[in-house]
Amino acid sequence: MPHTHSRYMADLGFNDGMLSFASPEISAVSLTGTVALTRVSGTAGLVAWNVAASSSVFFEINLMDTLIRRSGFFEDTQNALGSTLGGGLGGFSGGPSGSPGTGLPASAEPQGRPGSSALGDGFILPGSPQPVSAMGALQELSPRTALKIKGVKPLSLTVFYQVNVGAMTTLTCTLIQNIFKNNTAVAQTVLLASGANGLVNVAQTNPYVTNIPIPNAVFYQIAPNTQLWFEMNVAAPALNSFNLYGVELLCEFNYN
Repeated sequence: MPHTHSRYMADLGFNDGMLSFASPEISAVSLTGTVALTRVSGTAGLVAWNVAASSSVFFEINLMDTLIRRSGFFEDTQNALGSTLGGGLGGFSGGPSGSPGTGLPASAEPQGRPGSSALGDGFILPGSPQPVSAMGALQELSPRTALKIKGVKPLSLTVFYQVNVGAMTTLTCTLIQNIFKNNTAVAQTVLLASGANGLVNVAQTNPYVTNIPIPNAVFYQIAPNTQLWFEMNVAAPALNSFNLYGVELLCEFNYN
């Protein structure tokens, strides 16, 4: 079967992606007292960060860590005829000479309404000469002027945790986006304001499984040099303790 010098790029992503961060993959920083990775009740495979009584900690997770992120992509390699970045960020330079260009990001097929069989200047559908299209003002189709969005789009977070004996003094979480540029202050955006955000601060025998929507982060993470930090602040009073088992990210993804 012959091959073409092109790629299949779907516009729509799948919205059922799940990424898990177990307790050993979560960092514990700026802590006081005793905070340690523990086999809960000595049970194999049941591992959690335990915040002992009279202790406090910030738990930190970069949700973009180890993920393949993408900056977007043009439809077809023929866009080298004019695109500045023919293959997306880090791709080949556009323009016939190999130098960056500013022309149309061409597609794999002709643009505009069907042409004529005599001139061979477009789609040739059954019937000749080919009639003009039914577009209102005979306008041509607009070529793509932006990259197809790819990569990962966060949707919500689910936290697995346990409040032991009694309520915590502090139990809050937040989500922060960091974008780095050379010799420039880190650009921070708060995507989830610090607060309880649905976390239940009441003791119970078994773990909580709490879902946290993140509507301000529901977009594809395409900016280069970006981190997405989920932070939990837990402070345990005297006699009470806390276990953090892990976090799961629900996301939409488009890698094809």
